[in-house]
Amino acid sequence: MAIYKAPVSTQETNWVEWKGQVDLGEKRWQAQLSRQILGMANRDPEVAAKTAAGCGLVAVGVSPGELVGTIVYDSAMIEAWLTPYVGRFPDAPQWAPAYVEVDGKQVLILTIEPAEVGHRAWPCRKTYSPDPRTGEDPKMNLRDGAVYVRHQASTVEATGADHDMLSRRAAGTRRRISGISLLVAPSCRVVSLDVTEDAVAAWADREREAMKPPPPAQPPKWSVPPGSSLEATALRVADLAEQANWALSKSGILVGETRTPEAYEAEVDAYIAKATKVLQWFVIKRAYERKLGRVALSVRNNTDDPIHRLQVELLIDATGILALAEADMPTVTLPKRPVMLGMARRSLFDPLAGFRVPDYGFASAAALRTMSRRVKIDHENSERLTFDPIDLYAEETVDLEEFYLVANPAFAGATLTGQWSARASDVGGVIRETLEIEVDPEVWTIEELLAEVAKPSADDEDEAGEED
Repeated sequence: MAIYKAPVSTQETNWVEWKGQVDLGEKRWQAQLSRQILGMANRDPEVAAKTAAGCGLVAVGVSPGELVGTIVYDSAMIEAWLTPYVGRFPDAPQWAPAYVEVDGKQVLILTIEPAEVGHRAWPCRKTYSPDPRTGEDPKMNLRDGAVYVRHQASTVEATGADHDMLSRRAAGTRRRISGISLLVAPSCRVVSLDVTEDAVAAWADREREAMKPPPPAQPPKWSVPPGSSLEATALRVADLAEQANWALSKSGILVGETRTPEAYEAEVDAYIAKATKVLQWFVIKRAYERKLGRVALSVRNNTDDPIHRLQVELLIDATGILALAEADMPTVTLPKRPVMLGMARRSLFDPLAGFRVPDYGFASAAALRTMSRRVKIDHENSERLTFDPIDLYAEETVDLEEFYLVANPAFAGATLTGQWSARASDVGGVIRETLEIEVDPEVWTIEELLAEVAKPSADDEDEAGEED
């Protein structure tokens, strides 16, 4: 069964609920399963129709990664236990129990028929009060006449907004959604990055070559006349330098290169291994900091009627495309290059004191803005972006949360076609249209994105001001 085989982190949804160790012969479970049936039956038809053909499911004796099974009771007995709370069809929701065998254990499945336009709200028909002496949650009570609805992953007593939805469902006069446009800002382009495995491997080869130590420098050759005063001065300077270096070495101020070529090579290997693990994400972060791949969408209500809680969803069904919200941007950094072999010598009198081989890290990287999430991105098999619901007045245009699109080099210069949909809480139906987003023809390489961005000089800024 799909529930049992699902990862343990899998969450319940607005159309499926599962229970583990349950004995339906106990009154508390009869009340709780009745509550789930009522909640599934009191859903918005438009929302319910999106999955499982509009049906609601309650599974008993199973949860993700755990299969405990449940006691088998006669269907007529189950109906007799739950009907006092739920009511009897056609004056109540239509549902049915069935047992299925999974790995030798019995699992009970309650199937609740789809909610439909024209259905009234289905109330609870009997009160149940949890017994605190048995450790029951007092919030799991049922009230005669109360209406219970299913939200994203919980069944709760209906709010005012839920009653409004159920009233519209019962009236069956819901207007249909129309006149919604989804627009792309003209300057937006998908960025094409060459961060394939081959490109990363080639970068690693170039890094390794760049870190090969230079051949040892040849000592300077003196050409002074033998026996001259210049020769005596040179010998005296050399002797003083040797004594100074010996004293500095003893005091710890001067430290010579202590690594062997083998030790240095091991440092380089470790650096390359760490860098290649994070390089792709680091390059994507650099592209983001340059605002490459930014996509700004806006939604417009072209009608004379306001729309409440309009939700837009965008699907880009293509391999080699990655969508990221600002909150998803990685915070990885590249490790520092090892100090070149032979350059580890440090001295207060050394003109190279403090010398470091430049690395690709940021001295002042742009801080990533923390924010509440306004777009949810699902990367499974495709890029599916679901934006938080918004309200639109008549003929109003509202910007959606920006996001970033990255494509592999094969898409350079092409046009991506996405499928978008829009639905709202106060109108029926779903709008489904296509959206085209161009991919920049330029392919950015790893080296280009690792290079620091040149800051404009004061002269450049003055010239720009004069042009303005």
